[in-house]
Amino acid sequence: MQIHLIMGWIPLYKVALKNLDSEAPMLRDIFDKLQYTIQYDTTGYRFDAEAKYAAGWWFFTIHVKEDFIKRLVTHIHEQDPDVKDEGIILEIVRRQLKSKNSTAVIKYQGDGSIFAKYWSWLMR
Repeated sequence: MQIHLIMGWIPLYKVALKNLDSEAPMLRDIFDKLQYTIQYDTTGYRFDAEAKYAAGWWFFTIHVKEDFIKRLVTHIHEQDPDVKDEGIILEIVRRQLKSKNSTAVIKYQGDGSIFAKYWSWLMR
């Protein structure tokens, strides 16, 4: 499977929202705060340019820069050595959405961690 795309954007998360107008900004705010946490000076994530609507839900993909994810997980790992991979980011996003009573569903684009080789090297 080819992971790296042009410009370093990786399609990492699939999102389904019932209300695009209220929940997409909420999700963007969560990712903005993650960027701010590590003082990431460029945009580390982007949403698909157009969401697709089907069966009462809006669907789109969140693309991330590999460096953004690595720096974020490394930062979180420094705070909590039990954190070993990017799964913590998905947990954080889901908790934030739940605390805001969002109906959004977010999951990994594919099966398994695309950063598994990096984490095994980093956490030795």
